Amino acid sequence: MSEQQQTAGATASEIVAVLGPTDEVVIADILRTGANAAEVQEAKARLEADDAVGRSARRGASARVVEVMAILEAAGIRPEGEAP
Repeated sequence: MSEQQQTAGATASEIVAVLGPTDEVVIADILRTGANAAEVQEAKARLEADDAVGRSARRGASARVVEVMAILEAAGIRPEGEAP
């Protein structure tokens, strides 16, 4: 991935590739953050880590990653295998 692709905001297709089937409103909210695909992936990974180690996984995350994490949590999107 080129440097320009890493800094440009993720596309709806990239978000779905990272998260799987996702509500259009959630996708739109994530698009508004300007987060790139790597940041969406990081947010997902940190949510999975939150499940294992608690909220400490948020420390050191960029503002966009934290914002995407909040969107995913508000939408009830949970790490794979976790019951709602």
